[in-house]
Amino acid sequence: MIDWNWLWVVGELGISYGFYRWWKSDDKFLAVLSVAPDIDINDLKQYSSSKTSIDYAVIHGFVRRNDTKPNSILTSHFLPHCLGVIHRLTIREKKLEKFRSVWAETNNTISDGTRFVPFRLASQIGNSIQIDRPLSFNSIVDHLDVTHVKFEPNTNSTLHRVFDFLVGDVSTGIETKEQMLLLDSPLTGVGRLEKYPDGMWHLVPHEQWGGILTRSSRAEIISEYEDSSSIARFISICFGLAALGTAAYFLYKYYSNRRRRPPSSRITRPLVDHHPDEADRPATTQLRCVICLENEIIYSLQPCSHLGLCRSCAHALQSRNRAEELCPLCRTPIEEYQRVFLP
Repeated sequence: MIDWNWLWVVGELGISYGFYRWWKSDDKFLAVLSVAPDIDINDLKQYSSSKTSIDYAVIHGFVRRNDTKPNSILTSHFLPHCLGVIHRLTIREKKLEKFRSVWAETNNTISDGTRFVPFRLASQIGNSIQIDRPLSFNSIVDHLDVTHVKFEPNTNSTLHRVFDFLVGDVSTGIETKEQMLLLDSPLTGVGRLEKYPDGMWHLVPHEQWGGILTRSSRAEIISEYEDSSSIARFISICFGLAALGTAAYFLYKYYSNRRRRPPSSRITRPLVDHHPDEADRPATTQLRCVICLENEIIYSLQPCSHLGLCRSCAHALQSRNRAEELCPLCRTPIEEYQRVFLP
């Protein structure tokens, strides 16, 4: 019979394994990042013409517009002098919602759109590399400059506010937030460098390790991943130990229950004898055995107390091994056969 308590152990092992995968993934990336060369954009011209790629590298520069393509710049909707290459506009409804007896502030996103144009990552003397798909890199959206934030309070009527308060869903207003990656912003790129036929170097995400665009330095990136790996390792070990402890407790409980069973719970002697006229006989007005459906019931099963076996079927069931000696009605392990006398 299945003990569903073991699902706790399975769940704890699953969580431990998930965080273990996260931990090992961060460790593998750190191993790759620690040996990735730190490339100076000005030094790319020194590479031989036969070298067309650098598998994984770290590169630093400043955001510049791509003058070779039309519409290579994005302008702020609210500050015309703010020019950039990535533009994100988010509109959220600020709300107060009641969860049971506690009020909490929540955000309901109405619109969240991000646009970009290809741009260059340039050195101070003008040498540059091309970045065509910046949103395919990690972290870049988290490092945009906030160029505009405006909150418009809700102007609903007093009656409407009272009704919202009673139902526990109060709208406080609308927030509009604009973020941009501005020109001349310092940026660190991590990824694969590829040299195109036109002689221009491009930074693209690595097929296995991906890519990063961030304001952080190389040391800060490594520190962030080390912290993430440490947290994942700690949680994985905690849930692994919890699974071992839970399994040990269930095993202890199981064997303790087995030791507490009375010696007579397992019948080793023949079943209770009865008068010769009580031999198995077809039941007429008596209750019939639930197995053979012919003979009279003379045994109930403990601890489930189901009434259901004749002498022959009880002997046949007792002759099985312990794991198969189960009540035919509820599948509970049988500990004792109790003789009953029916009118």
